[in-house]
Amino acid sequence: MTLPTSLARVRHLVSARWISLRLVRRNAGRIPLFSLLLALLLVGTARDFAQNKASVQVDLSKPRAMFFATSIGTAAEAYDGSVYSPATWQLLQDGGFTNLRYPGNGGIDALYHFSTGAISNPYANDKAPDFGAEKKFPAALPNLEQLGTALVTVNYGSNLDGSGGGEPAEAAAWVAYANGKTDNSQAIGKDSKGNDWKTVGYWASLRAADPLPTDDGLNALRIGHGSPVGIQLWAIGHEPWNNGFYGNDDANEPDLHVGKVPGPKEWKRHSGNKQNGPTAYGQAVVQYVKAMKAVDPSILVGASLKTLNPDNGVGKNWNAEVLKAACGSMDYGVVSMMTGKALERDWKTLDEADLLKNAIGREYGTLAQDLQDKMKSNCPAGHYPQIAITSFGVGAWMPVTHPIAVGLFAANGMATLLETGAFTVMWTPMHSVLMLDDKNNPKAAYYGIKMLHQIVGPGDAFVTASTSSDAVGVHAVKRRDGGLGLLLVSKDVIQGAKINVNISGYNFATSGTRYDFNQATLDSGKGITSAPIGNLGASFTVDMPPAGIVAIVIPKGQ
Repeated sequence: MTLPTSLARVRHLVSARWISLRLVRRNAGRIPLFSLLLALLLVGTARDFAQNKASVQVDLSKPRAMFFATSIGTAAEAYDGSVYSPATWQLLQDGGFTNLRYPGNGGIDALYHFSTGAISNPYANDKAPDFGAEKKFPAALPNLEQLGTALVTVNYGSNLDGSGGGEPAEAAAWVAYANGKTDNSQAIGKDSKGNDWKTVGYWASLRAADPLPTDDGLNALRIGHGSPVGIQLWAIGHEPWNNGFYGNDDANEPDLHVGKVPGPKEWKRHSGNKQNGPTAYGQAVVQYVKAMKAVDPSILVGASLKTLNPDNGVGKNWNAEVLKAACGSMDYGVVSMMTGKALERDWKTLDEADLLKNAIGREYGTLAQDLQDKMKSNCPAGHYPQIAITSFGVGAWMPVTHPIAVGLFAANGMATLLETGAFTVMWTPMHSVLMLDDKNNPKAAYYGIKMLHQIVGPGDAFVTASTSSDAVGVHAVKRRDGGLGLLLVSKDVIQGAKINVNISGYNFATSGTRYDFNQATLDSGKGITSAPIGNLGASFTVDMPPAGIVAIVIPKGQ
């Protein structure tokens, strides 16, 4: 997918400083969110897959966006028992994943309380999700640091005793536990229920202490971590628009602002109640941000926005009301993109051609239109929140004829979103038949993302690349080591492609390394293969099989 460079251009200098998330803050407002999404809307109409020749143009003089240390992430389901196993962690690191959305999917973000490890149970006739000891924040911290970092979703849905909605003071205490210093005597204060959340140093000292010989009930918080962890990315709730306010049957995000419900499918009974609507959420975001940044002003805090489904109207006023109340306070917008439509022949099987050609443009085209006017009307001048895609993937409710198509989508879609300005894209769920199966065997989406990882790392810069054929995707990266990374995606599951690559300003070696992922490498169990490639220069030809990805890494010139 090629985007109009006039809308997607990002002017940055390649620098090691790009690794720092502080650059997200530094560049906030330079790339209007609605502009980068509108670029996706303007993608041209796709042509037929029968075309098997393509010309690719790479312009090194036109940088688009940087690649952060947080750019590739994932999230787990609340019931996933393999999240923190050594095998899972090794696979994630090998695949290029450096960011985990914590505590994960399944409504756990609205129920989990870091200070006690408890889960608020909002269901009179059911039970809350299980959340084992190894998943609780203090125990998970060493793993999060090993992986890279985390985007922590603080509890918006429930308070400490499960009698109402979330509390900003609790979120502030969580920031203090992760990022505070032990000598900080700043008071956090009491919440609306009278719970005293003490001082920043109180929580930091618990984090720094070793467990007591006799547990006083707080030993789970004592992990002997003296220095602040330094988590910069935080978000207020996950998909709070799915809390029943719109009366949709599939509402599943716990929200106790209006009280409990009998079971997890009963949230729609609160339909239309303003206490759990977008205005109330936006107003709460302002209070959360104020409390959390009083503890650590350097953090970035996001609020939930929504892609729009024109077929059902769920969330049609969400973005406008949230931005009206909270735009000036939020650093970024949190967006979910679980996509895929069914083939018309049976309305059950995934339409793979549509997934590869149209899904991203369609999903974000409607969001672009919705946000363009709303940000102009509701955000302070020059303040346009960045974007984090915290749920990205293919709906698991449809059978997939060619699983490798999901791998192609993962690589091409994630690269497209990152090069147009998203500072993180998180594939979900972590364990599924499309990513890592229940035995931790890598599947197509994992390999697709790993192929992207072959060409790009923190501090590298995406540059402008275009293709003459919608059957071929292309992404190019100017690397910090002086080299060039090139990702070519053959989207046709029937025919291969002969690609003529043209690179303006070529100043690299004449040989490099080619990585391949396609149906043959997947069937053989190799996943990704590599081999030397020669005869490189300002123009060269690449032959690709059907439904495949080629990653080429070219060292700097001598």
